[in-house]
Amino acid sequence: MLADDALAALTRSLASVLSSWRLEAATQQWGQPEQVERVAHEAERLFQGYAKAQPSKQDAYAAALAFLRGQAPDAWQRDRMASALAEPIKERSNATVLGDARLDQLFASYQAEVEQGQLWRLTWYGLLSSYFAFDPQASPPQANQGWQQLRSFLQQTWPWIDGQTGQAHVPDWIRVLRKETDVLAEKPAQGYARDYLAGDESTVQQLAADLGIPPSSWFWHALVVGAVDAAANAADAAFIGHIPRLLQLIASKPAFRDLALETILTRYHQCRSAPPHEQLRDFVVQPTVWKNPKLRSAGMATGWNRVPEAVWQMVLGWVNERNLKDFFDILAARNNADHGRLAFWSQYLKQIHWTRLVFSADTMQLQRRDAAVRNLIAREEGAYAEMRGNQAVDAFIMRIGDYVAIEFSKPPNAAYVYRTDALKFNLYARHYDGDTGDLKYGFHERQPIKFIHKDGWDQEAKRVLKRLGIYPDADAPVPQSGVRRAAPPPATTRSSNAPATGARAVRSTLGGQLSPRGASFTMASLEKLVAEFPGTTLVDKRHKQDGRLWIESTQMTRPLSLKLATLGFKWSNKREAWYYPET
Repeated sequence: MLADDALAALTRSLASVLSSWRLEAATQQWGQPEQVERVAHEAERLFQGYAKAQPSKQDAYAAALAFLRGQAPDAWQRDRMASALAEPIKERSNATVLGDARLDQLFASYQAEVEQGQLWRLTWYGLLSSYFAFDPQASPPQANQGWQQLRSFLQQTWPWIDGQTGQAHVPDWIRVLRKETDVLAEKPAQGYARDYLAGDESTVQQLAADLGIPPSSWFWHALVVGAVDAAANAADAAFIGHIPRLLQLIASKPAFRDLALETILTRYHQCRSAPPHEQLRDFVVQPTVWKNPKLRSAGMATGWNRVPEAVWQMVLGWVNERNLKDFFDILAARNNADHGRLAFWSQYLKQIHWTRLVFSADTMQLQRRDAAVRNLIAREEGAYAEMRGNQAVDAFIMRIGDYVAIEFSKPPNAAYVYRTDALKFNLYARHYDGDTGDLKYGFHERQPIKFIHKDGWDQEAKRVLKRLGIYPDADAPVPQSGVRRAAPPPATTRSSNAPATGARAVRSTLGGQLSPRGASFTMASLEKLVAEFPGTTLVDKRHKQDGRLWIESTQMTRPLSLKLATLGFKWSNKREAWYYPET
């Protein structure tokens, strides 16, 4: 047995020390207490070493392998495999004992030994070593449940181990556990989090040395979560000041990264003043982290589903603002083509709820030698499009209200504005020609909405946008009932009885508008549902031939989708919106 082997080895070592001491004593005078102290210290060192004695890694690995192959372990094997429960076994595709279906039976056998007073202290220490050795990043999901079972077992049996040890000849790791029993609790690292957050790692490093916590242990990742919780409970200013350190900790210990980011982003949104945080934005939108929030609706950035809609919208706004600035500061600046466009569109930032960059071939090649361009393209990975036609012109697409505006990076290109519901090109295409066949098709229209960037263009553009119902952020009217109303038509003279053209026909449901044929809902109840979800719009096009009732949203959530599906709405992949198929 493991304990017998350790006891025999300890006896031999003590005998050797005592023999050496007798030889020295025979050649020296008595009355030298330092000799006694030296021998006592040596004996204590040996005792502490053997108090942590473990079987060889080969023996522990072999016992774990036999278990995973279906062999029922005897007492000898249970002792040896105790320290290898979290060890990936190569011969079993890196499976671990903690992830095995027979783990319950194994813990039952250990529990039986406890109840019979036969579980060796060194075997329990082996289980403690497995507890700290667990690496959540290198383990399959089912192993996490097994690790929780191991923690529960250690919690339940620790009082028995503590009582069996007594007060004489107490191993160091027992002394530490007597003071730090929280390491077996559900939040084992919180007690060290504040020091860790402040950059003081000395205390926790000493704990790691005393308990043998390896660098890959879950403990370090849990410590990061504890630091995040501690920062989130601080006042706004203190919390914001901790963000750089928190991001550094998350990057170094990423096992619980998503949980940590969820807490940080939600807490930041709750701050009384929460301006765009560049470092937080750049960290979370990395392709290896949560990716660009614009990719959420395409199912390519599922991390954003962890946070409330308002938090997602906050970061999306940061990204849109960054895209706008980068387009003019990095791309248009190469051609001296700002013409006040950045300042102009910045007046509408709060209403720009979607953006997309279209990179030219020249820009794609430029990333090899220009770090700013390279970083911009990397941030937009999965969201940007490429210009297939014009090799030297980039484009910036933005959705604002019910319209899409497109700016180009090089003069003499004008800016074009199109109605979203009448768009003649695919907003989500991977490639564009950038000519009158797609992005510039307004060039051929009789009365195109376009802005030619000459002196005074911005004032004229502001007047045109106002006629479309788009006002600068400071002047923008607040929508009623959470439903975005139709933009007023251009100021033209027409009969009051003539049907509206160009403007979206969404009439007040309180005016007696009929629900679709076969529908189980009323228009009043549908409008109430739409009002519950910010950024959601009711678009009634039934006045047109083959028109339908549509529900559009800048953030199509699962709760909204489920409710619409229950009401009989169908999803349109082409339009990325819900419609009601009238019978």
